Amino acid sequence: MKGFLSGKGFKVLMVLLAFLLVLALVSSGNSYVNNFMTSFILTPIQQVATGGAYSAGDALTPPKSNEQLREEVSRLEQENRRLNDLLVEYYDIKRENEELARFYEIRKENTDFSVVPATVIGRDPNENFYGFTLDKGSADSVKLNDPVMTDNGLVGWVSEVAPHSCKVTTILSPDAGVGVLDKKTSDGGILCGTPVLCDEGLTQMINISAQHKIAENDIVVTSGFGGIFPKNLKVGKVRELSSDSYNGLPVAVIEPFEQIKTVSAVAVVVNFSGRGDIEETSRKEESSKH
Repeated sequence: MKGFLSGKGFKVLMVLLAFLLVLALVSSGNSYVNNFMTSFILTPIQQVATGGAYSAGDALTPPKSNEQLREEVSRLEQENRRLNDLLVEYYDIKRENEELARFYEIRKENTDFSVVPATVIGRDPNENFYGFTLDKGSADSVKLNDPVMTDNGLVGWVSEVAPHSCKVTTILSPDAGVGVLDKKTSDGGILCGTPVLCDEGLTQMINISAQHKIAENDIVVTSGFGGIFPKNLKVGKVRELSSDSYNGLPVAVIEPFEQIKTVSAVAVVVNFSGRGDIEETSRKEESSKH
């Protein structure tokens, strides 16, 4: 008996008594012991058992074949292309909405025309007066001679039209011939560029009355004369006054409000109601020739 109590038998007996004591405490509702048993004994056992079950489930799932993997990759690539297309479309719509918002005030003042936002997509290095190509054309209601502007001011007009693009000649060109006037004094004239002024990003107002009251920094706008351009489109301000070297008549050098050499986003003025009379007259003249 003494040998049993001092040997392994005694240790086994003590472990058994301790286990029985824990069971007795658990059955008596001791919350501390319950938590201990749950946290440090039962939960790890449950986790091991659960992990084993998942592992067994994975082991039973057959691996995908190469063909299935290729099909899945192809499906994901198609979905990625579709999402990219939607993103590009979103950016286009967002840009056009932003451009239309810029011209909201102009549209309120000029209800007789609409604007089509456009982006500069090309510049001809051989073009001497900084003309450019836009990404809008006849399919977008753009017509020959439609004015081109930004919210800062007039830039030029459409000189060639294709279904999905158009070419613009700028107001820096000698071909401009736009009727303009001094907004302060109402003195009128014609916008007509020169090669020398063009290099400086400037143009000029000619055919001014000798009795004019134009002064430096006066604002110049379109007069609407001839019906090709709407009235009151901003053009620029008077930089300086001089005289024509050939005939001595007054000339006003105009600094456009827009940086025409570097402009990248514009709007084409379309469906201008004032052009109807001009077009009708042209058709009648053409008919009379035949």
